[in-house]
Amino acid sequence: MKKYASTMPFPFSRAVEANGFLFLSGQLSMTNTGEPVKGSVEEQTRLVLQNVEATLKACGSSLDKIVRITVWLSDMAHFQAFNNAYRPHFPDGFPARTTVVSRLAFDLDVEMEVQALA
Repeated sequence: MKKYASTMPFPFSRAVEANGFLFLSGQLSMTNTGEPVKGSVEEQTRLVLQNVEATLKACGSSLDKIVRITVWLSDMAHFQAFNNAYRPHFPDGFPARTTVVSRLAFDLDVEMEVQALA
């Protein structure tokens, strides 16, 4: 098992690699130093996916190796806007996905948790 340190000031690993899989910690619309970045749902979704992609790359993986994503939205009214920003990132087919509604840290609107092949 390998743990990838986070640059954020929170007590979690950026990702953990185990048995050929990467398990990424929940990704919010934030800078590398942990500052929340507010914006539209589309903007937050794009930044979260950029952060996911950067984490995967740092761990030797990529977006096309994602197996599963769990998505939290602050309100299901954001579902269509989220999907509009999410869709272009997976031109070769989508990972398995679950979407739920929850109050999120820093009152942001989008969070994703990813499992990918290492």
